[in-house]
Amino acid sequence: WAALSGIVAGYLPWLLYTDRTIFTFYAIAFEPWLILCLTYVLSLVIGPPGAERERRLAGGLFVGSLLVLIVMVSAFFWPVWTGQVLDVEQWQYRMWLPSWT
Repeated sequence: WAALSGIVAGYLPWLLYTDRTIFTFYAIAFEPWLILCLTYVLSLVIGPPGAERERRLAGGLFVGSLLVLIVMVSAFFWPVWTGQVLDVEQWQYRMWLPSWT
């Protein structure tokens, strides 16, 4: 619960300003707590070391697939995060929500 409280304390105030642009560099303050929570949840999905082989295999496949998806989405948004020059069509393709612009 301590790690989750770190995320809530860092992220909850942002919900008061949903109509404004929020810069993601503010997330660095609660990133360690986010990483702790994610690794804990992923370890629960994989299962304990004494669990059945099929359970751990299914959990490992799910976690591996999720991590591949995360890497793919990160590669998709990399040009925006790093300030690379994009044409208007490519920029709009990456702006999924109206509040992102």
